[in-house]
Amino acid sequence: MPYISQSFIDDLPNQIDIVDLISKRLSLKKTGSDYRAPCPFHGGKNRNFAVSSHKQFYHCFKCGESGGAISFVQKIDNLSFVEAIEAIANEFGLKIEYDSNTKPVDPRLERYRDLSQKVSAFYIQQLRSSPAKEKAVSYAKNRGISGEIAKRFELGFAPPSNNDLLLAFEKDEQASTDLKSLGLIKTGEYGDYDFFRDRLMFPIHNTKGNVIAFGGRAFDNKAKAKYLNSSESPIFSKSRELYGLYHARKFSRTMDYVLVVEGYMDVVALHQAGFTKVVATLGTATTPEHLQILARTTNTIVFCFDGDNAGRAAAWKALKVTLPIIKAGLIVKFLFLPDGEDPDTLVKKESTKAFETRIEKAQTLSKFLFNHVKSEVDFDTIEGKTLFLEKVSVLINQVNYEIYQQQLIDGVAQVVGQSVEQVQTVFKQQAEQVISTSIDPIPTLVVDDEPPIPDFSDFSDDYQSPSPTPKENSTVKVLMSRMISLLLNYPSIAHDNDTVEVRVRALKENDKEFTTLLDLVHSAEMVEDVSQEELLKPFKVKTGFYNRLQELCALVPFLSENAAKNEFLDALLKVERRQKKTQSLLIKDEQEYVKSLQARRGKKS
Repeated sequence: MPYISQSFIDDLPNQIDIVDLISKRLSLKKTGSDYRAPCPFHGGKNRNFAVSSHKQFYHCFKCGESGGAISFVQKIDNLSFVEAIEAIANEFGLKIEYDSNTKPVDPRLERYRDLSQKVSAFYIQQLRSSPAKEKAVSYAKNRGISGEIAKRFELGFAPPSNNDLLLAFEKDEQASTDLKSLGLIKTGEYGDYDFFRDRLMFPIHNTKGNVIAFGGRAFDNKAKAKYLNSSESPIFSKSRELYGLYHARKFSRTMDYVLVVEGYMDVVALHQAGFTKVVATLGTATTPEHLQILARTTNTIVFCFDGDNAGRAAAWKALKVTLPIIKAGLIVKFLFLPDGEDPDTLVKKESTKAFETRIEKAQTLSKFLFNHVKSEVDFDTIEGKTLFLEKVSVLINQVNYEIYQQQLIDGVAQVVGQSVEQVQTVFKQQAEQVISTSIDPIPTLVVDDEPPIPDFSDFSDDYQSPSPTPKENSTVKVLMSRMISLLLNYPSIAHDNDTVEVRVRALKENDKEFTTLLDLVHSAEMVEDVSQEELLKPFKVKTGFYNRLQELCALVPFLSENAAKNEFLDALLKVERRQKKTQSLLIKDEQEYVKSLQARRGKKS
């Protein structure tokens, strides 16, 4: 990484106001010529922490912590010196100056970012001049997006042709190669082609404002993939980026909350309505990395989801990821929209003020947690309350923030009408029962049309074909469950690797239990950016089996897409080796049996 120039570091305090910086993280109150707040470093309720706009300095009169803007961000956000400078620059929209005498460790990164910016400019130009631009222009106008907001987000248009982007860079051999590395050009049966075609384009920026990837929105709501994202690359990881975060920091005066919505268009439309503190995940569920970034940006995170079953399932997933991350000073809420509404339509229908009220009155994490679990049990019975206690104990035991964990336990006691001591006893017992966090193997899939059993009447009764030991069988099932779980969370595993389906099909030929995995691989391979819901849809007819698959959706610890692919392929290789070993033992044992049978028959004759 290049060094930040000393002149930029020295001049940084002159380009920002430390009061604005700290007020995004603390609730400051004007007291005389200074601003005061409870100290974030030692806690307490007294306003011992003073911030001076005149001196651009902070100081706690009790614990003695003091310093400038960079020091504060380093300590409060647990960042390195360079990371703190970059965070401050991002929040205030400043362009960092680097020492020109020092080069990045990996020269590709800067090249990829420069190329991504050029691609963004290409899409912007196409929105202005392409003969096919009218559908994109009409779509933006129908959604109420002004030219100012379109310019703010650098919206563009990918023409319907297969090779417009390809032709635009064909004279630059390095750029053509890099476009493939970035997933913007794909290679198919008939040659190279543009990955994004006939879509409204949304450049994805990192927190520094660099374009690092793209999202494309289809104009036809019936399209198999309404949204497409760039593949992961050395400069882009879906699990660590949030669409709109750069714009939220740049165009918001304060960051007293951040609203997390589901799509690019929600972010853009809310900016149009005046709501700038809004971000979206990039086609993935919320990850711990997302939460850590948000927790460094604001004290209040508000997740916004549709009120239907899919929206509530996504919210529940976000809650479970949040529990281990939540810390002192962080508030997490959940806002559920009326059926059939999205943030854009709701703001237009109800007014800005009404939507602000919805954000303010969003459900707290604790309320959503209790209500959701209560809805899953028959709470009016002793059995239902018992199950409620078991379910919430598993979740609340994941909370690392002790004060909040105790408050949740107190809340559970109120809900079930028992003493705190009784509830704590149950929680302790449940925690002791959690001996292993291994993934349970997926239940054996019962196939309706079983093959006929071969007639072995000509063989002696003392022959038994070798089979895996219980330990080996359990290991294979765990690996299979792991692959299913990874695939449900990262469908691109199958799409980006042409050999996966062939290899899984070979496993299935030897073991019918791999039928489910094969079906999922096939579905993921057929449709680019297929959703989790679409992958699960064929299994809905078998309720128990479908529920188990839904459990596996939430079992994967959140990884980068590349890490998930590597883990999937590693598990696949392990199963292949075990299956090959079993087949070798089977062949060897059969050969030995035939030899012994022939010897016995020879003696009889």
